[in-house]
This record gives sequence, structure tokens and C-alpha cells, in this order.
Amino acid sequence: MFKAAVYLVHGLLFILVNLIGIGPMFSIATPDPDQTYGVWVSMIVIFNILVVVSAFVQIKIKKVWVFLISTIGLSALFILTLQYIYPYFYGLF
Repeated sequence: MFKAAVYLVHGLLFILVNLIGIGPMFSIATPDPDQTYGVWVSMIVIFNILVVVSAFVQIKIKKVWVFLISTIGLSALFILTLQYIYPYFYGLF
């Protein structure tokens, strides 16, 4: 049960990061002519590496408190990095 919860939560985080991170690349808005996607791609890659490492560590340790702290920490880190990629993100709430 614990293993399934770890895989489910980390899989959802992985998919969410990819969808939100790749979204602006396919925006229907007029693109900025000098825009590069290096920051977006590097943020997606770094965060996904953290998610995969976190999942493997949690499977090895098998402690619920580690699972909760790392899941909350990864979610908070993702929300904090969104403010630099999407400046209007906090206006949505």
C-alpha cells in the first residue's frame, strides 16, 4: 500500500510538472521573438530528477513522515518556482 501511494503521488507530481512546464511552449499567444525555453526545460528536468530521487529514497526508507515531508516539500518547491516562470501565477488564486 505504501509503495503504491509513493508511486501514485510522485507520478502525479511528475505529470503535473510536465504539463504545466510544457504548456507555455504551445501557447496561442504571440511569442516573444527573443524568447528561449532554456529556463523552462531546465526547471522541468531538475524538478523531475528531484521527484524520481525522492520516490526511490522513500521506497528504501519506508517511513510515512518522510513521505509526507518530501511530498509537501516538493509541492512547495514547485509552487515557489512557478512565481519566477509565470509571474501572474499568484493572481490566479
